[in-house]
Amino acid sequence: MSQEIKDSSFKAVVAAILGNGVITVLKFIGWVFTASPSMLAESIHSLADTSNQLLLYVGIKHSRWGPTKEFPWGRSNARYVWNLASAIGVFFLGFGVTTYHGVSSLIHHQQIQQSWNIWIIAILVFSFFLEGYVFLIAYKGIIEEKGKMSLSEYIRKGDNPTTVAVLLEDGVAVLGITMAFIGIGLSHYFQSSIPDAIASIFIGVLMGCLAIVLAYSNGRLLIGVSAHPESVDKMQEFMEALHYVEKVTSIKTEVMGPNQIHLVAEVEFHGGFFIDRDQLVKEAKQIRSGDDPLPILVNTAERTVRIVGQVINQLEKELYIEFPELKLIELEVN
Repeated sequence: MSQEIKDSSFKAVVAAILGNGVITVLKFIGWVFTASPSMLAESIHSLADTSNQLLLYVGIKHSRWGPTKEFPWGRSNARYVWNLASAIGVFFLGFGVTTYHGVSSLIHHQQIQQSWNIWIIAILVFSFFLEGYVFLIAYKGIIEEKGKMSLSEYIRKGDNPTTVAVLLEDGVAVLGITMAFIGIGLSHYFQSSIPDAIASIFIGVLMGCLAIVLAYSNGRLLIGVSAHPESVDKMQEFMEALHYVEKVTSIKTEVMGPNQIHLVAEVEFHGGFFIDRDQLVKEAKQIRSGDDPLPILVNTAERTVRIVGQVINQLEKELYIEFPELKLIELEVN
C-alpha cells in the first residue's frame, strides 16, 4: 500500500545546496586573496557540504522511485545509502584534507598577509547569515517531523537523517565560520599563523565528529533498526483491543524509510469468532440424517480457512488506516 509521506528534507536540502554553492565560491575567492589556512579550511568545508548535500538530493530522488519487478517494495531506504556516502565524503574531504592543511600550516608558519580584513569580514559575515538561514529551515523541518521525541533523541534515533544531516552540517558550518573569524582575527592581531592554523584544525575535527554521527545514524537504518518502541507498543495495543484478537504473541518492525515501517506480527485469534454455529447445527443434522459426512466436513474446513483469510485482510486494513506510516504488513496466525 502506497503512503503519502510528508518529507520536509527536500526543501532543506535544496536550500542547503544553493546556499553552500554560493558560499563555497566566495570563500575560495577569499582564500585566493588571503592564503589563510582557516579560510581554506572553510572553503573545503563548504565544498564538502555542497557536494554531500548533492548526494543527499540524489538519495531523496532515488528513494522516491516507485515499485518495480526488481524492487517490489520501492527503494525508500536508498536515501540511507547516499546519506552514508555523504558521511564518508565529509570524513575524508572535510576532516582529512582540512586537518592535514591545518597541521601543515601549524608546522611551516605561513607569512601573514595584511590586506585581507574587509574581504574576510564581508565573506564570513555573509556566510554566517546564509548558513544560519539554511540551518533554521532544517530545524523547522525537524520540529515538524520529530513529534514527541526530543531533538537529541531524534538526531540519534529518527528515521529521516537527511534533514538531520543538513541541520548538523550547517550548524557545524556556523560554528566553523565563527572559529575561522576568531582564528584569522587573532593571527592578524599577533602577526602569527598559529591561531589561524589551530582554527583550521578545530574545523576539521568538527567535521570528523559530524561524519561519525551521520555514519551512525544512517548505518543503523541500513542494518534494519526497529520502529520507535512507543510506536510498536501502540500497534500491539491496537491489535489486542480488537474483539477478534486474543493476543499478539510476537511483533517485529523495521524502518524502510522516513515514516515507512514494515510490520511482522504473530496473532492469536479468538477461536469462537471463526465458528458459524448455525451452519454447524445444520451440518450436524445432515450427518445424523445419513448424508455422507466427508464432503460436509471438507466444506466446514474450507469455510473456516476463508473466514481466517477474511479476518486477516480486515486486520491489515484497520492497521493501515490507524497507522499510515505502515508500508508493508505480514501477519501470521499463531
